[in-house]
Amino acid sequence: MAEILIKPHGRKAKLRVGRTILSYLQELDVEIDASCGGRGVCGRCLVKAIPDESLAPLTEVERRLAKPGFRLACQAKILRDDQNVQVEVPTYARYKILGRGVEKPVPLNPPVLRRFTPEGEKVYWRNVMVDEYRGEIYGLALDVGTTTLAMYWVNLETGVVEHTSSMLNPQIRYGDNVIDRINYARTSRQTDLENAVRDGVNQMILQRPINPDHIYEVAVVGNTIMRDLFIGHPVSQMGEAPFEPLSTSPVNKSAGELGLKVNKAANVYALPLIGHFVGADALAVILATEMHHSRDIVMAIDIGTNTEIAVGCEGGIMVTSCASGPAFEGSGVKCGIGAVEGAIQSVEIAEDLKIRYETIGGAPPIGICGSGLIDLLAQMLDRGIIDWRGRLTSGRGRLTIVGDNGQIFIDGEDIDNLKLAKSAINVGAKALMKHYGVGVKDISRLYLAGAFGNYINPMNAVKIGMLPNIPLRKIVKVGNAAIEGAREVLVSEEKRDEAEKIPSKTRHLRLEVEEDFHDMFIQGLAFSRYRP
Repeated sequence: MAEILIKPHGRKAKLRVGRTILSYLQELDVEIDASCGGRGVCGRCLVKAIPDESLAPLTEVERRLAKPGFRLACQAKILRDDQNVQVEVPTYARYKILGRGVEKPVPLNPPVLRRFTPEGEKVYWRNVMVDEYRGEIYGLALDVGTTTLAMYWVNLETGVVEHTSSMLNPQIRYGDNVIDRINYARTSRQTDLENAVRDGVNQMILQRPINPDHIYEVAVVGNTIMRDLFIGHPVSQMGEAPFEPLSTSPVNKSAGELGLKVNKAANVYALPLIGHFVGADALAVILATEMHHSRDIVMAIDIGTNTEIAVGCEGGIMVTSCASGPAFEGSGVKCGIGAVEGAIQSVEIAEDLKIRYETIGGAPPIGICGSGLIDLLAQMLDRGIIDWRGRLTSGRGRLTIVGDNGQIFIDGEDIDNLKLAKSAINVGAKALMKHYGVGVKDISRLYLAGAFGNYINPMNAVKIGMLPNIPLRKIVKVGNAAIEGAREVLVSEEKRDEAEKIPSKTRHLRLEVEEDFHDMFIQGLAFSRYRP
């Protein structure tokens, strides 16, 4: 029987008639952007395959979405198994790394430390001896995002972050959102998802000049699904009411048990969840921004595929999770792309309608990322290119941003998908303030968390109704506050205790059971200034 060979990875498997190329890529752990989970919607799983006669003819979906000379891995099926098939998978550009969040001074008192004993210097995790001291002690702060993984290497003897890294979450080959991944897990294949994310983390660990055997603890945050997939808790029950995780408690596991390429005796500490889809990342943002100590009412928004929003103060906090989807991370927008080199990150439309833009790294434009999309929508509103409904005016079918032939453009379907994402965030903020009993004027600060929040233009985000109509002077960008919270519990026992008490001060709001949720969502689709 002939084989399928995947380049440039050098992986191969036996050919079987009827299987899709995507099924082989998933089986062989090959990174591929299958954002829609193989439903033939996103058009991102582009590959080249030879000989073409070994594959079934182009499907209608491929004729519509695939570039000339490419096949969609989710659509291309093996037609015959009497000759080898060679598949070339594009190499993905690295995501732009948000180097640091807002780091606060935290007294150094980590659970992992060096102790002097009669037998020599030892490394202890709390009261348990885990290793001989070999000159250095490191820990990892890890943010497991739906789209990206981010990591800090922290020297636990000094508290200094010495390296940072990030990458596309390899689980994207099973879908770009938590619902697709829950559905995949419900087919009894959750281990595929677990192995994918852990393999990605191991890749990052081995990239840095730190001896992995000198890493003695990993502090993990992520939304409910991402955290539990990483530590091996079942997530299939999250696909049906009442949508609650196995446990909201913090979890300690050994690195050896999870197959992480650090010291096998290292402890993996997963921060507690708040409940429902509001996970350890939201809790870490609260910890890092110190909302739970604030005398004034503040709000925090961590924008992503799952957007978490919190409002409150020392007297109590209310949180919710919005299924904002991946549109602002490039999915569902034809020329959308993640925050990679060459992505258009900012846009300005002049009075003469000429378009100016900047790309990440100053590279030639290859697409437009979330911050650029927000700028573009706001500028299109300002120049009358779209109306308050998001409809293109003057009979336009699309707006070309780059290239005479429309190399990079936006059309009505793209705008509709972006409207859905921004409305979800709009409704989450409105509903939280309504239940907390406050209005926009009562919010003393709005913290924008996460890499996406760090790079967007707040004025344009307010203009399109994504963010509350709050004075710009009150908006504070705090970077990746989730990973900052993970760093704090990594270097401080006191912060770990503090983090574990936050859920008891926090109430969770489930948007899907709101009586007027549908009406609020429809109102949020309009491009009008946010109203409390």
